[in-house]
Amino acid sequence: MQRKSFQIALAAVSCALATVFMAIGLNIPAAFATGYLFASISLMLPLAKDMRLGGFLAYAAASLLCLLFGGIQQFYKFVPFLAFFGLHPLVNYAEHRHGWNRWLIGAAKTVWFVGVMELTWWLFDRVLDITLPFAWMNEWIWVLIAVGGAVFFVFYDWLMMRCQKLVNYYVSKIDRTGGHRQPPVQPPRDDAEEIFGTANKEEQKDKEEEERKDSGDGH
Repeated sequence: MQRKSFQIALAAVSCALATVFMAIGLNIPAAFATGYLFASISLMLPLAKDMRLGGFLAYAAASLLCLLFGGIQQFYKFVPFLAFFGLHPLVNYAEHRHGWNRWLIGAAKTVWFVGVMELTWWLFDRVLDITLPFAWMNEWIWVLIAVGGAVFFVFYDWLMMRCQKLVNYYVSKIDRTGGHRQPPVQPPRDDAEEIFGTANKEEQKDKEEEERKDSGDGH
């Protein structure tokens, strides 16, 4: 029962943190990318205890709550989390748990990431008036996003794997601390037994010291 309560609390905290970080990212332009990053890390908490359903429910609940904190008004900003960043920890967990071929799954995840980035650019371009620094980039923007996104994703995926290991470690520490049981209460000892027991120990020590001195004199 205590373990189940801990897992439910972990999923709730994961959902709350992901919602807070995404709300910050949606409403504060300077924290846009940081919101994605920390929201994704927050959703790793249930996965640290092998809670696949809890991880998905935390993602789904956070997605619904984020709609209330700017996700509807700024849906073009919310799509990357909904389509990739919120689900990426779950896919990495499944890859590790089932031992999928890392090259095939890595290629699939890269295509997935690049596709979401292309969609994100299309949405941003429709909503905002984006001016690129060089005119030639307008013709090659889709290729630049594909190549740059693929290179960036290799580093990002590695970083998220490392973050999951750190989350696993700290969650296990918290779980062990909360799961410690108090040592059983020792029955009260008789005072007379405690006094005579101490006296017997002292007599034994005196005898050992005398034997040590006698053996030293004999040498």
